[in-house]
Amino acid sequence: MSKPLNIFITYAHKDTEAKDELITHLAVLKREGLIDIWHDNEILPGDKWHDAIFSNLTDSDILLYLTSAYSLASESCNEELAAALDADTKIRVIPIILDHCDWGNHQLSDFQALPDKGKAITDSSVWKRESEGWKSVADVLRRVVSKMQSQVDSPSTTSEAELRAEVAFERGNSHFFLGQMDKAIETYSYAIELNPNDATSYSNRGAAYSKKGEFDRALADYNKAIELDPELAEAYYNRGAAYAAKSEFDRAIEDYNKAIELNPELASAYSNRGNAHREKGELDCAIADCNKAIELDPELAKAYNNRGVAYGAKGEFDRAIADCNKAIELDPKLASAYNDRGAAYAAKREFDRAIADCNKAIELDPKLAKAYCNRGAAYAAKREFDRAIEDCNKAIELDPELAQAYNNRGAAYAAKREFNSAIVNFTKAIELDPDYAEAYRNRGMMWLHLQEWENFRSGFSDGRDVGIGIAIRFRNIYGSVANFERRTGIQLPEDIAAMLTSNS
Repeated sequence: MSKPLNIFITYAHKDTEAKDELITHLAVLKREGLIDIWHDNEILPGDKWHDAIFSNLTDSDILLYLTSAYSLASESCNEELAAALDADTKIRVIPIILDHCDWGNHQLSDFQALPDKGKAITDSSVWKRESEGWKSVADVLRRVVSKMQSQVDSPSTTSEAELRAEVAFERGNSHFFLGQMDKAIETYSYAIELNPNDATSYSNRGAAYSKKGEFDRALADYNKAIELDPELAEAYYNRGAAYAAKSEFDRAIEDYNKAIELNPELASAYSNRGNAHREKGELDCAIADCNKAIELDPELAKAYNNRGVAYGAKGEFDRAIADCNKAIELDPKLASAYNDRGAAYAAKREFDRAIADCNKAIELDPKLAKAYCNRGAAYAAKREFDRAIEDCNKAIELDPELAQAYNNRGAAYAAKREFNSAIVNFTKAIELDPDYAEAYRNRGMMWLHLQEWENFRSGFSDGRDVGIGIAIRFRNIYGSVANFERRTGIQLPEDIAAMLTSNS
């Protein structure tokens, strides 16, 4: 059996309770003889304080840095970190994030941090109880210890470049968790330069490109990862998400299928596949996939959120709201759940509640274009058209490809009787989404008001059932040709009057 690995704990004394909690969660590893733990409480009477610390530090295999505002400000904690980095032997540095602090701008950001989700132990949106965060720390440390001991027992032929690549990969992960995507990409690229055969570095760099919205570059990285490791479920999952972002839903589903084949317990793959089915209008398939995701992981907030959106698309708004409520209960910072619940409230004509939910979504994620778009629609329903246009402007600024925002802005202009501006917006919505039936209907109605008869005739006969939709919209608003003519003062040509009354 390998000798125990020596673990040195660096911490600020104001975090003594956290240090004691960590030691408690590592007790099983210590009892199994896998680790020994040292911290400054181990100093015996008569020992020289400074000598005892640095003697034990240089003999250590792992330094666990309990990271808080207190430890970052502590000269002694940072001296211990510097000594570990300067040691002749390789001491593995692992930050453990206790609470929200400025560690992203500290030297510790170069190292992959724990807990495993890269979130603070005290982050209640991730951990229902702090003990879950500590359990995650202990689980990952068990894997780290096992890997380090196997390297000692079976000396590896791993090259120095590959070892440096592994360190760079971990640093890239830290940058990723901190939302520093440019730094993550730079660091993953360095890892790839050192070890061009590491599939996970390509996959993770692709995920960073996806976060930046650079989906073609992300896809190139996922393709390379899969070429290097055809069994890497994560790469198929990530590639599926990139295809979905590009609205290539069939290819997304194909990749999610493969990810699930390789890892049938990957709950998020079912949830995302459900989203892709929903985008294709396959709502029952979407709900079934979300059900499976929830069965596998009852704490997966996004699965409830996605199922709620599918229920909303089926017109089952109360069930949609119930699922969004559950998603918010599990993750109070999930902006999309507030936005989607707001959409369901709007469909029930509860516009003030819809606006309140969109406000919360925007507070949590100021770059969530759909939340501005939905809030704009709610303002329009309350006849606050200038506020509606302002929100649509913001949505378009954030996402110039969001067809719904152009359609909604067009509808607000139409309500203000600015028909030409409305047509420009409906046309842009159609350009972005050639199957956007509502935008065709809306534009057709504008042509009626502007008496652009040739445009109306051409659009009415578009071949996408646009004519039927326009006729239905016309009758819902005006009831009859006579009512339209009386209310607008516009005399319809006979053939157009016939178009509007003969289709069903």
